[in-house]
Order: sequence, then structure tokens, then C-alpha cells
Amino acid sequence: MHDANEATTTPKSDDELKELVSLARLVAYARENARDLNAEFSAYCLDLAFGALMQDLDRSGVSLSHESGQDGSLLGTRH
Repeated sequence: MHDANEATTTPKSDDELKELVSLARLVAYARENARDLNAEFSAYCLDLAFGALMQDLDRSGVSLSHESGQDGSLLGTRH
């Protein structure tokens, strides 16, 4: 298992960042579907996973928009 400190100190390549964004979009989609299906525990677990991915992306300098309640569209990197 990876050390949590390793994730904050190791810079991510563009490909790795794209993969994290894709994973965040996938989890956000699955979370919304779970909510629509009233699968509350699954939605809760996916919400935790999404929050962890958002933290990873934030540490990497990537921000995702929250326009129209959507979590998944990439705005870009912070400067």
C-alpha cells in the first residue's frame, strides 16, 4: 500500500493527472447513478472515493469546475 506522504511529495506527470481526472469523472458518474438508484451506502462510499480523488487532484494543482452541479469537467491547472 502506498504511503500518504508519497502522494504529496511525488510530482505527477501529465498522463497521471489525466488518469486521475478520468477516474474522478468515472467515480462522480457512478456516485450519481447510485444516488438515482437509491443505493445509499454505495453512493456514500463513492462520495468518499470522489473526495479522496479531489484531494489528490488539489495537491497536484488541478481544479475541477462545479458548474451546474457537475463535478467532472476539467478547468485546468492552477498557476
